[in-house]
Amino acid sequence: MKQFIAKHSPLFILAGLCIAMALYSSDFSGRGNLQSVAMRTSVVGIIAVGELLVILTAGIDLSVGSVAALSAVVGCIVMKSMGDSAMALPVGLLVGCGVGMLCGLINGLLVSKGRIPPFIVTLGTMMWARGLVLLASNGEPVFGMPDAFFWLGGANAWWVPVLLTVSIVAFFFVVLTYTPFGRSLYAIGGNRQAARLSGLPVDRSQMLAYTLSGTLAGFAGLVLASRTSIAAPMAAEMYELEAIAACVIGGASLMGGEGGVIAALAGALIMTVLRNFCTLEDIQVYWQQVLVGGLIVILVYYDSMRKRKAGLIGD
Repeated sequence: MKQFIAKHSPLFILAGLCIAMALYSSDFSGRGNLQSVAMRTSVVGIIAVGELLVILTAGIDLSVGSVAALSAVVGCIVMKSMGDSAMALPVGLLVGCGVGMLCGLINGLLVSKGRIPPFIVTLGTMMWARGLVLLASNGEPVFGMPDAFFWLGGANAWWVPVLLTVSIVAFFFVVLTYTPFGRSLYAIGGNRQAARLSGLPVDRSQMLAYTLSGTLAGFAGLVLASRTSIAAPMAAEMYELEAIAACVIGGASLMGGEGGVIAALAGALIMTVLRNFCTLEDIQVYWQQVLVGGLIVILVYYDSMRKRKAGLIGD
């Protein structure tokens, strides 16, 4: 029982936070507010899933925020240029996700084949991707996309981005739990050399993890642009840190080999719930950063202590 609770502690922490905040503030448990929390979690939740794939291999992807902005701007420019064409939406989505996939593939090739540390590679990608999005948009937001595009972010139905996020989490839960690729990510993060000697395609799996991370970041950028009705060149700024924090709160180890997509989504929900509660209580934005950051450290420390007591991690 201790191991079960420790393994799923992010879900228990999330449930405890929601209960405590609902008891403290009646506004928190309102239907509209809960729908808003679920919808706002979708972007970070999708990015966190891709980030988790990379973290499982003992890597890190600092470029996801910039890649999300670049994908959204390029995809929206394509949609806007096609006007009222019926193919504007699918082509724009494919181009946007394709840009994210290409950025992720570049990261994966440089990390797996070039043997460059992931921190350096993705830091560089973060910088040049943000520069490209400013060049592509001339530093101005892109607007005037087809009306059908705004369904993606929940402008007309709040449950659309939520359903997309849940579907992505369910898909990658199956991938990580039941497929050779998913199990290989854990093996690579646990011991890269042992995984290679066991015959696992280490380089290919690592490259695919970064490619999927970039693709999911690109899709999340499009969801964000749909929700806000514009593709801003500085959108998704610092989202890479939120995605990493969501994974760590969810129990993922930055040393690799440990973590899960459901727990990562729970981590993203914990951060959104905390920010939402601060907004409802009219807490100043600067204090929100202090409180959320401090609580993240406390929650991670608590989770680590529970796992240590349950014997899931060593001293």
